[in-house]
Amino acid sequence: MLPIEELRIGNYVTQKGSNFIESIDLDVLCRKDIILEPIPLNEYWLNKYGFIYNIETECYHSENNLILLNKKFILQDIDLTVKIKYVHQLQNLFFALTSKELEIKN
Repeated sequence: MLPIEELRIGNYVTQKGSNFIESIDLDVLCRKDIILEPIPLNEYWLNKYGFIYNIETECYHSENNLILLNKKFILQDIDLTVKIKYVHQLQNLFFALTSKELEIKN
């Protein structure tokens, strides 16, 4: 079960027992009878968000110069790594770093 405190409107999740992926809206956040589950972050989602895999560096790069290595964000010039496992975590971290929503590119 996904803690509601981790979610923001627009995060992608799935309902327990379903393969249906949805973008959260205010109604979903307010309902207590829905059990939400996180979506594992994988290559499919990284490609949807426009991250490009660089074979030479073995990293995913975004157009904002964010780097993702082994599902850990590396912030250039700062000694900090943040491990992420789920799509909503990627969305929330991207928003926290850029003040912009992470948009699906294709």
